[in-house]
Amino acid sequence: MTTMKPISPNDHYFDHYLFDNGSVARMIAEQTGGQVVAIDLDTTHLPRTPGVEPHRHDIREGVPAGPFDLIHARLVLTHLPARREIFAQLIDELAPGGWLVLADVGLADELLVAPEESDHDVWRKYNDAAYRQVGPAAGHDCLWAEQTEAAMFGAGLSEVSAEHLVPLARGGGPWAVYQSNLSKQAEAPLLATGLSMTDMDRYRAMLTDPEFRARFFSLTYTAGRKPSA
Repeated sequence: MTTMKPISPNDHYFDHYLFDNGSVARMIAEQTGGQVVAIDLDTTHLPRTPGVEPHRHDIREGVPAGPFDLIHARLVLTHLPARREIFAQLIDELAPGGWLVLADVGLADELLVAPEESDHDVWRKYNDAAYRQVGPAAGHDCLWAEQTEAAMFGAGLSEVSAEHLVPLARGGGPWAVYQSNLSKQAEAPLLATGLSMTDMDRYRAMLTDPEFRARFFSLTYTAGRKPSA
C-alpha cells in the first residue's frame, strides 16, 4: 500500500496469514524495529526471527489482545464464516491511530486461452463445483474482497484505500500449479458435487498446457486507519 504513513520503531504489530513463511512479519520487524506477534494455525514454517513472536492460534477463537499499531491479515477473512465479527474484533484491538491492512482473494473466473474448445465447458463445470458449491458450503465468500473498502468506511476508519490486482496465470506457471494443488486437496468434496473424474483430470491437464492462459483470482489489498483518541 503506497498511502500508508511511515510506522515508528518500537510499535506493536500483529500479523496473521495463511500459506506463508512469515515473510511479511520478518519484513515489518526488520524495517521498523518493532515487536511483531505472528499467528497461524501452523507455525512450523516460521523461522525464529528477532522481533517476531510466532504463536499457534485459531483466530476463530478470538483476536489476540492489543492494542496493536498495525494489524495485517492476508488471505484470512475470505475463508471465515464469521468474517464480519472477526473484522470488528481486529478494529477493536487497534491502537488509536493504528492501521488495519487486509489482503483478500476474490474470483476472476476468466479463461482467456483454452488449449481445446471443449475446455471452456470443463472450466465452467469445475468453477461451478469449486466456487459456487464447495467454497460457500465451507463458509468462503469470494465477494468479501470487494466489500472490504466499504466495510472499513462503515467501521469509521479513515485514510481508507484499496488496490485491486488480477494476476495472469500461464500453463505450468506458479498460479496454475497452485490451482492444481487446490483441486487435489479438495478432490473429495468436488467430486461429491457431481463433477466427474474425467472433467477433473482434463482440468488439471489443461493447467499444464503451455498455451493455457487464465485469471483465477483477484487480490484486493485494503488499508484503513483508526481515528486517534
